[in-house]
Amino acid sequence: MNQFLFDHQLAAMKVDRSGSLRERSLAIELLEARAKRVADWRFENGLSNMGWPGEVVSPVSKGR
Repeated sequence: MNQFLFDHQLAAMKVDRSGSLRERSLAIELLEARAKRVADWRFENGLSNMGWPGEVVSPVSKGR
């Protein structure tokens, strides 16, 4: 899982540093594919898509 997260972060940095529109499009596709792999892994292992495993995530309150 650490390798998945590492690869996802590298893909995110590539999007930010892409030189051309084509490079940016390819980097975004890679980023989306890696994010899907992480989400799928979390789902298969019964983990939430929000926060770290075991972390209590409070809903955002309106008006504050």
